Amino acid sequence: MNKILTLLILLLVLPIANAQLTIESFSSNPDRVLPGQQLRLSITLENVGDSKIENIVVRLDLSQVPFAPLTSSNENAIDEIRKNNRKSTSFSLVALPDAESKIYKIPVEISYNNTKKESLISLEINAKTNLDLILDNPEPLNINKIGKISLKFINNGLAQIKFLKVTLQESPSYEILSSKSIYIGEVDIDDFETEEFSIVPKTKNPQLEFIIEYRDINNKEFKESKTMNLNVLTEEEARQLGLVSQNNFWIFIVLIIIVLVLFLMHRRKKHAA
Repeated sequence: MNKILTLLILLLVLPIANAQLTIESFSSNPDRVLPGQQLRLSITLENVGDSKIENIVVRLDLSQVPFAPLTSSNENAIDEIRKNNRKSTSFSLVALPDAESKIYKIPVEISYNNTKKESLISLEINAKTNLDLILDNPEPLNINKIGKISLKFINNGLAQIKFLKVTLQESPSYEILSSKSIYIGEVDIDDFETEEFSIVPKTKNPQLEFIIEYRDINNKEFKESKTMNLNVLTEEEARQLGLVSQNNFWIFIVLIIIVLVLFLMHRRKKHAA
């Protein structure tokens, strides 16, 4: 009796033991998706066992990732896969609009023959970076006078910006008094950072040339060149706007006259005595 029972158990267990499914490959189209973009995920299963496998269910666990089913469920069924054969199943998904740019691991549950096994696949959300540079000087600078230029770096994209560095290029139109390179670091999404350079403008309204270097969340390097016009006034324009005193010369002359008058009055009193 014990031998018959053991034989029955072996007959029941042996097909399950010999039936083995693995994820042979997976792919997405597009391979990198933007927030809010649709994608097609294909998963290919391979039967590496010695017997046919039937009633296969493939399920995606999307509970902890910013993806949602679009025109299909997160669960697909495959009728059978014969030994040493492969079959593919696909899912229509959409990345959530507010998804952060990074690589997400997605658990895949495969059920068959009262067996469940889990595997991991990955999908990448890679939003485009968008860095704006604004010259944020409230007042114009004066020619041949020390002044500061204020820059605002605004992250208008959907990905964090890292390792941001800006370099002001040298030019005959201005002299750089501060360091020509400034390291800023991170600029978060929908945020900004400000920095200043000290310069002496040598010409009216010079062009400022900047080299901006940074990386996105996936460490992709970016290098951009930006040119901006700086509002610089001549000395005469500054006087007309009341930004420079027009009476310095005459004050100097009046002081000299007062000193001379006092000197002459002092000499006259000395001789009269």
